[in-house]
Amino acid sequence: MKIQKTVLFLLVGVSGLLFAGTSAAQKYYKDITYPRLNDIQIPDVERIELSDGIILFLLEDHELPLINLSARFGVGSIDDPVGKIGLASITGEVMRTGGSLTMSGEEMDEALESIAGSVETGIGLTSGSASMSVLKEHLDQGLSILVDVLTHPAFPQDKIDLAKVQLRSVIARRNDQASSIASREFPKLIYGADSPYARHSEYADVDAITREDLIDFHQEFFHPDNCMISVWGDFDAGEMKETIERAFANWKKSGFERKPLPVVNYEFDSSVNLIKKEDINQTIIRLGHIGGLMDNPDYFALEVMSDILGGAFTSRIFKNIRSRMGLAYSAGGRYGSNFAYPGTFFVYSQTKADSTVKALEALIAEIDKMTKELVTDEELAQAKDQYLNSYVFNFDTKGEIVNRMMMYEYYGYPKDFLQKTKENVEKVTKEDVLRVAKKYLHPDRLRILAVGNPELFDRPLSELGEVNEIDITIPVVEEELPEATDDDVAKGKEFLSKSVEACGGLKAFQVIQSAQIKSELNIVTPQGALSAKSTATIVPPDRERVVMNLPMGEILQILNGDKAWLVTPNGSMPAPEQTMKEMQADLRRNLTFFFGRIDQTDFEIQYLGEEKAGEESCEVLHIRLNDGSSFKLYLNAETMIPAKIQYRGMSIMGAPADCEEIYSDYRDVSDVKIPFHMILNQDGKETLVSKVQSYVINPEVDDSQFVVEE
Repeated sequence: MKIQKTVLFLLVGVSGLLFAGTSAAQKYYKDITYPRLNDIQIPDVERIELSDGIILFLLEDHELPLINLSARFGVGSIDDPVGKIGLASITGEVMRTGGSLTMSGEEMDEALESIAGSVETGIGLTSGSASMSVLKEHLDQGLSILVDVLTHPAFPQDKIDLAKVQLRSVIARRNDQASSIASREFPKLIYGADSPYARHSEYADVDAITREDLIDFHQEFFHPDNCMISVWGDFDAGEMKETIERAFANWKKSGFERKPLPVVNYEFDSSVNLIKKEDINQTIIRLGHIGGLMDNPDYFALEVMSDILGGAFTSRIFKNIRSRMGLAYSAGGRYGSNFAYPGTFFVYSQTKADSTVKALEALIAEIDKMTKELVTDEELAQAKDQYLNSYVFNFDTKGEIVNRMMMYEYYGYPKDFLQKTKENVEKVTKEDVLRVAKKYLHPDRLRILAVGNPELFDRPLSELGEVNEIDITIPVVEEELPEATDDDVAKGKEFLSKSVEACGGLKAFQVIQSAQIKSELNIVTPQGALSAKSTATIVPPDRERVVMNLPMGEILQILNGDKAWLVTPNGSMPAPEQTMKEMQADLRRNLTFFFGRIDQTDFEIQYLGEEKAGEESCEVLHIRLNDGSSFKLYLNAETMIPAKIQYRGMSIMGAPADCEEIYSDYRDVSDVKIPFHMILNQDGKETLVSKVQSYVINPEVDDSQFVVEE
């Protein structure tokens, strides 16, 4: 034991000396110096202009037997015509999903999958794109598919319809997240709501887009003399030039001339803007003004200044507002510069609602401070090192190198722009940073946006200036109806009364204060049909609980006044606002409860005439409720029993859809007629069949069923 202890003491003593020596040798991190980074050897990219106008960039890379191609076209969503915003996006998508005149999109998928290849197309804000990736041995097949897509797209109607459904779904959900709202609405404050750089699609835009629009859009912009192509991979440059020329031989030059990008007209001023989102206890903040262009001689100093102010974890905004003051979950900023149109200067934070104005003032103070004093040596070094140390990652793949060359030429920049940027960033001084901050930052002329609940703010937002409240309501496309005459209104009321009487009479319906309905469902989804069982407990006017047993587990949906929840096997969550509104509208359209309250409900009614519903001849009524929602009621002309209703609702994809509920198998339940069979069609396609198994009038209802612990 004694020997062991002696050895232990010796080890401790030696290790102590070792650590002491190490400690003595350590330097304070600020005193450490690093050698200059080695220069990067950049491979040469061969540029060729083909006879048909295609500008070709080639870079050999023999490491793997792969060939990759990227194309860029002079077209973008900036070219969308007014009233059809989204046309470019849908065109770029359906060019590929719809296939060509000789091969469908599905056939292309199978052919490419069999050779482990890919071909894609798309159109962004200021440029269109296409890409191909194949093994070297499959180049001809992959290139053939790409050329076919670019030159002879089929634009089948079903793929256009699917793309439009997906875009409608995006519109329907665009107000779900506060951060998404801020990111969408702030550019409108800078460029203008109708600017091509800030606008977005509405339902009316999507509805207006036709197949002919896609064909015309493609024919206008997709030409070889509006095309750049970069190719990199395992090939010989001379042979690849001949291969590309041969593949595109039938694509004729058009004399295309690209229009200049829209001009941004901006005047520096101040404004305070609020978007109310009362279901959150945080505030998303954006504030700033117009930014600049990358060809500005001051671009390099602005990049350094931007990083010091808000571009990294070491930035002033992050350290002071998030870490030191504890005002934000996230905070930062950027002086944005774009290639072809001015970027935006903005700073941001996500803060507690009760520190909203304090956080705003702190952000403004950081911008102001930037314009009044020199940055420190440490701040300058950190910002420059951050850029210079990441510079090498611009060259880690051959694709990045050749595509950057193509992008620079597309926007009219010199091919060595990146290298020049590095050289000029190295030269930036503290005096340069202060000079550009004074010149380009305007802390007294900022456009401010806050997304949150003003009732929870620490102080009124009006302390910063007059508040402009922005309405982000999603416009709904209304069906145009003939102007209602007194006779139309009278007939509408008459037929509605006859229908109520034919189904049991007003007094019988007034007895119904609640109901529990058990049903078997067949649901048609994009992934296929599935069977389910549901139990719905309804207490009008605004409470509903639906339990659905699906193959993947139980889903619970609850509506209680102006709140709604979804409970899944993964937990509970508040339902998106659009879902809650659709649940409320669905309850108001429920004819069993609507009939019992026609003497209490405020609504407008109009007789639209006689129309066929399947084989039935029906009297058609249009009913508009006081919340603005409406539906058409089709009554069997002989029996006055409801045959169906039509309305604008939400599809299974979460997008607006033209819906119709077709009723049959009426049975007497507590002296009223109830349809036990319902088919739901959305945009002309069957999406749900419901067969009622039991319908209980006025069941015992526990109020706790309509509450979810948040």
